[in-house]
Amino acid sequence: MKYLFLIVGVVGIFDTSAMAQEEAAVGTVHTAEASAEPPTADTPPAEEKKKSPYSKKVGGLLRIEFGAGPSAYDIGQFRNGLNLVAPSVNGPEYSISGGVGLGGFVVGAGFRWANYSAYNLMKFGLDMQGILRFIPYVHPMLRINLYYAGTRNGSPVIGLSDVKSNGGGVTLGAGLRIPIVRWISFAFTFDWSMIGLGVSGNTTGGSREKGSLIGQQLTGLFAVTFQFIGVRKGD
Repeated sequence: MKYLFLIVGVVGIFDTSAMAQEEAAVGTVHTAEASAEPPTADTPPAEEKKKSPYSKKVGGLLRIEFGAGPSAYDIGQFRNGLNLVAPSVNGPEYSISGGVGLGGFVVGAGFRWANYSAYNLMKFGLDMQGILRFIPYVHPMLRINLYYAGTRNGSPVIGLSDVKSNGGGVTLGAGLRIPIVRWISFAFTFDWSMIGLGVSGNTTGGSREKGSLIGQQLTGLFAVTFQFIGVRKGD
């Protein structure tokens, strides 16, 4: 009988221990579930920051430029081989040019047309620009033009009619180029041109007069340039 009570007591102890362990395990599971954070919806990736259209450097492989400004032209400033009066004139000059941009160097072709009271001056030829792009936002620039030139629609020399003139010259200019947005920039330049022309025309007496004239032209040009292809986006 004594042994029976002993066996029952041992079994009761084991049952109590097993129940305690089971309750502890269940409590642990509930605690873990309670402490777990509820699932959240996927957070959308942050939107990429859009690059500003503004630029601190002029770029672009293809460039097209339109310009206008006041000009003054003295056709016989350095030489007048006609011994006739060739007065100096003033008027607006317009330009259009296109070129290839290779970093800070641009090479292309340009056309200029100046409207003067007695005639027009036309120039067409090579247009080259050097731009100091390492100075941001406002680039100093230089311009060199080599061109064919001639007068049209009138006479640059008093006393001559049916005038024909042909020649050429060089333009040297300096100024500033200011990038506005990646594909547009403004330029302000002061240009000095030396122009040599061979001129022929009929005098009032009916004879044909020929001679050469070498003069200078001064122009203050404001230009808008459009830049395309490979425009720098990281500036």
